[in-house]
Amino acid sequence: MEQFIQTIISLVSGISLWELIKFLYPDIKRPIIARIAAKKTFYANLDPILKSANELYGKLESLAKEDFSTFINPKNSNSQDPDHNRKYVCYLFAQFWAQLEYLRLESIYTSLSKIKKGNQLLRFIETIESRKFRILDRSVQRIIGECLITNQGQKFRVMTLKEFLDEIDDTKSGLNKWIKDLENLLLKVDDKEQRQLVLRFGVIIAALIDHFDPKHKTVRRRDIYINKLSIKSKRMIRGNLLNNYLVFLNKRERYYQ
Repeated sequence: MEQFIQTIISLVSGISLWELIKFLYPDIKRPIIARIAAKKTFYANLDPILKSANELYGKLESLAKEDFSTFINPKNSNSQDPDHNRKYVCYLFAQFWAQLEYLRLESIYTSLSKIKKGNQLLRFIETIESRKFRILDRSVQRIIGECLITNQGQKFRVMTLKEFLDEIDDTKSGLNKWIKDLENLLLKVDDKEQRQLVLRFGVIIAALIDHFDPKHKTVRRRDIYINKLSIKSKRMIRGNLLNNYLVFLNKRERYYQ
């Protein structure tokens, strides 16, 4: 009799456990699906973000070596066509911001913060848009990025260089107005603080590349233009950027020593 009662209890307990599992299953399943979606969005967008970041930082490194002559002293520019080079620099900034905006569009229904790397990428974006480190107003950076995103069937794509040049040559273009804001800032880099602002922005781009492509399988490793950074910039990078914004970065000395 005792064994019969235990069997009944076990059976009832088993049924109750199964009913509980069925009841909780949607709540268990939901975060798993969210993480899978977040990973898919993150890895689909990481490669184009890294490549656009690499192009932008490579150009900033080149401009730093020539002391931004392309913008403030064209006769000493390393470029054969400084005017075209200025437009190309603007495109590289715009392309990078566009890739970040593309990520926002792709992640509307997902939460990148669900995964560690996604959360870190969001932290980079917050830093790039922060009052201390952005080079233009946050809304302007976003608008420029949005302007470069076009529809192609059911998908979005980022405008090519030729399309960009055609667009900004059109005085009636909406993009032309916002790119002028960027170009005007770059034309003022003979001012020390303006130049350092751009250089600090570049260090953040370099850090993004290092962090998400540490073995440099996607893009090649580049030097940091430490000799072009002022003492104030090095302090900001060491104290503010690395201790308050990008606290998860390794090999920190690379960015200020």
